[in-house]
Amino acid sequence: TFNSTHILLFSGCKYTLLFVLIGTVLTIIVQSSSAAMALTLTFIGEGLPFELAAAIVLGENIGTTITANLAAFVANYRAKRTARAHLLFNLIGVLWMLIFFYPFLQFVSGLTQLVGSESPYITAAAIPVAIALFHTTFNIINTFLLVWFVNPIARLVEKIIPEKKDPEK
Repeated sequence: TFNSTHILLFSGCKYTLLFVLIGTVLTIIVQSSSAAMALTLTFIGEGLPFELAAAIVLGENIGTTITANLAAFVANYRAKRTARAHLLFNLIGVLWMLIFFYPFLQFVSGLTQLVGSESPYITAAAIPVAIALFHTTFNIINTFLLVWFVNPIARLVEKIIPEKKDPEK
């Protein structure tokens, strides 16, 4: 169970990064972002604060790309490119979110109150609602932002995974 001592211990930017890493590894291990989210909600029930739960969710967004990358490992270059693009898309999204992490958490707290719940900073029971809003809002905004960068991401992926001609064709 997390208590006020744990919360003070795990405050600050380096612990945000640590919990992003924890979320990534957790999702890689269970190979399911839904199962990882269920575990995060369980951690919230044990007292995990909103900020750290949100950091874990960001890590889960990175970790969820592992299944596509594992499947593409033995596939053709097009599948490899698709998997790497998914990874890059999620990595870029998490990077920009980390820059705006604390203001975005405040935005989500306000959004949580707007939909009729309390602030996740005040009431622990509001944290699951806030985490759901955080996850959904982050993914929607990330998609709207990065859709403008599809071509540069595609060019980068093409450089990382060059085209391989199939000798049979």
